[in-house]
Amino acid sequence: MSEVHDVIRVAYAAYNRGEVEAVIDLLHPDVEWFPPPTTVDPEPVRGRDAVRQYLAPNFFESQSAEPIEILEEGDRILVIARVRARGRGSGIEIDGTSFHLWTVAEGRAIRFAAFVDRDEAFAAFRGA
Repeated sequence: MSEVHDVIRVAYAAYNRGEVEAVIDLLHPDVEWFPPPTTVDPEPVRGRDAVRQYLAPNFFESQSAEPIEILEEGDRILVIARVRARGRGSGIEIDGTSFHLWTVAEGRAIRFAAFVDRDEAFAAFRGA
């Protein structure tokens, strides 16, 4: 397991504890963040402050993302994660698989894109 795998696992564990700053610390100042296309607001955000605001608790009472598998190829890291959330107020629960594609530059994540479709995620991971 590479150092990148360790950093990713630590960041996801911190996020699951509600420690968003651990994720922000991994980000390049000019990060581009692409939420899943199925989210309420799928528009990309740019920069650490925008990502911090995006990750702040909003529609969900609780949310977590547990890495199932981490794949690495060049400057890209694909995290296959089990994502769970409970709606604030509604109590509706979400439990599914999501694909998180990270691109690293200068030792920090410069791009993050979330996918719900496995084939699309793997095509992006392989640069197709």
